[in-house]
Amino acid sequence: MSSLPEIPPFETIRTVTKEIISRPEFTAPPPWDEVLLSLWKSIKEWSDSLASWSTANPEQARILFILAVLALIGCLAHLFYLALGDLLPFKRARETVRQRPSPWEILEGTANNWREALDTARKMLHEGNHRSAIWIVHRVLLGMLAEQGAISFAGWKTNAHYLRECAGTHRWYNTFAELTEVYEHAVYAHRPTAASSVETLVLRVDHMCKEQLR
Repeated sequence: MSSLPEIPPFETIRTVTKEIISRPEFTAPPPWDEVLLSLWKSIKEWSDSLASWSTANPEQARILFILAVLALIGCLAHLFYLALGDLLPFKRARETVRQRPSPWEILEGTANNWREALDTARKMLHEGNHRSAIWIVHRVLLGMLAEQGAISFAGWKTNAHYLRECAGTHRWYNTFAELTEVYEHAVYAHRPTAASSVETLVLRVDHMCKEQLR
């Protein structure tokens, strides 16, 4: 039978225990009153040293005091201006409102205006490129509806968004809904579209364009 290990002396156990307990991970954080007292002592020491420096250097202290007062007044004036600037007689200049992008940007470089875009759509139609013709006409109608305020154009929106935005009572809604359906088939689903249907829609949008430009 193996002998039991020898128990170390009591003093050794106490010394090792004290050493372990004194480690940082076993040290409790100081109470808040001690933290505040330590902070107060630091501030007092700093103020005492500043007072001593001011006594030894009166001219520099006077200049520093004036600069501090001016900085304080400037900060207070700025806060007052931010809080009440809109109510003062000299209202602060508002941020320059970012200019709305040109309506032609919706055409993504295919044309510089609606008329030119529709001419391009007819050209695409005659060349048998129905998909491009529908894409252009759809963009033209979106742009004209956005100009009227019937929809708000944004690149992230889907066709379903635009249909929900446009009031069903709008005089162009039926054409818009029909064009959107053809767009979904031709552009997204890549399904063949009858030339007559595309031509009819091009003519309708062309008439709407002329109506809006009067």
